[in-house]
Amino acid sequence: MTPRRPLLLVLSLLLVPLAARAQDEAPPPPAQDTPRVPELQPPAPPEGPRLELEGLEDPANPSGSVLPAEATSETNEQDTFRQRLQPTSTLSQRAAAILDRTTLGGYAEHDFIVPGQGRSTFRNHRYVLFVYSHISERISTATEIEFEFAGSPLKRDGVLTTGEVLLEFSVVDLKLTDWMTFRAGVILVPVGAYNLRHDAPAQELPERPIAYTTVVPTTWFESGAGFLGGFELGRDWRLSYEAYAINGLDARILDDQGFRAARGSHLEDNNHDKALTARVALSPFLGLEGAVSGYTGAYDLEGRRVNMLNADVFWRIGAWDLTGEVVRAFIDPGFVQGFPDGSTGNTRDRVPTGMFGFYAQANYRFRIEPFFRLLPDEWHDGHFTASLRYEEKDTDTEFITVGDSARLTLGLNFRPLPPYVLKTSVWWEKGGGDGLKPHLWTRDFWSQGHWTALASVAYLF
Repeated sequence: MTPRRPLLLVLSLLLVPLAARAQDEAPPPPAQDTPRVPELQPPAPPEGPRLELEGLEDPANPSGSVLPAEATSETNEQDTFRQRLQPTSTLSQRAAAILDRTTLGGYAEHDFIVPGQGRSTFRNHRYVLFVYSHISERISTATEIEFEFAGSPLKRDGVLTTGEVLLEFSVVDLKLTDWMTFRAGVILVPVGAYNLRHDAPAQELPERPIAYTTVVPTTWFESGAGFLGGFELGRDWRLSYEAYAINGLDARILDDQGFRAARGSHLEDNNHDKALTARVALSPFLGLEGAVSGYTGAYDLEGRRVNMLNADVFWRIGAWDLTGEVVRAFIDPGFVQGFPDGSTGNTRDRVPTGMFGFYAQANYRFRIEPFFRLLPDEWHDGHFTASLRYEEKDTDTEFITVGDSARLTLGLNFRPLPPYVLKTSVWWEKGGGDGLKPHLWTRDFWSQGHWTALASVAYLF
């Protein structure tokens, strides 16, 4: 016998009683006539909506089994982002991982216009897609993509040309504090309220104010960065602000078109100066807001500048909404120039030295009860809105030209549900092409003007 054998024998004698005792303490097996109670399992997390991405099938995963980026309930958001950044992830894997945090939506507007001078036509005016994604607790991104007149190609005067598909708004927001957020990207320039709230379903009249497509070239969007936020001032008062540095307007500033062709490029800036723009709004209670906003920036390499001031107000009083804006632009004398040598943009046309415009609008909501009782149940809370708007624009304050215009609009719309509205309007308008300043209170406004009718359907989704 080797010296280790006595030691193993002693250990066996000590462990045998312990094993027998453990057997005695083990729980008895269930009786045969006792129903077995299944062990409770934690509920599986609900699956979110799935989107089949046509054309994005993963050739390496044709069975459609769970993708790594879809992960399991144990995968947190940051893990998902890390997986999406893996160089070996396929496009379909990265797209599928977006879906649980990204929201799609948008709005559209389709018109039928009957001009007093010209031919009637349907217009697929705009189709806009919204994409919003909540990246983390403090970071989010939002984008607006617009297809104007169904995008491209666009048939004009019988010839196919390039249409418009625009990235009109695309920002990423970083929330620094409760009252300050850093924003960068393609920004809606905060000059006036209309440019910030131009969505067709939110507007009661189908046509935008004439000064707010020219003097303020809605939709006015620029590449830049800045801050926005708001403060509570006491129990009801609230102050909000936006302030950005942007590429800014270039020198294509023209009478009649206003600043529309001068909206900045998202690729380059025609000068070294970065424009500054800001809006400050004060609301003493829900339903009333007043704001002032402005813009300043050079439009060419010689440092000639555009300065702009705007004031806007909105007031809801019972069934009435009263709103209006006024804008004044001050422009250093100059010419359409300053683009790279050889550019057709250097037309040397004279730049107007001043622009002015305003609108005042009243909306009245009402119901005709017997009419709504005949409608489907989901439309019973709908309403009509009657609107009246007077407006003027002057895209060259030195002279009376075709850029001067005055317009009176009467509208009636039917909104069976908040996101869907049928609009009709008719307006009377006179321009300054005859050398007479157009105003509502002048005789020639009524004798020399012309009418246009417009109907549209707008909806959110």
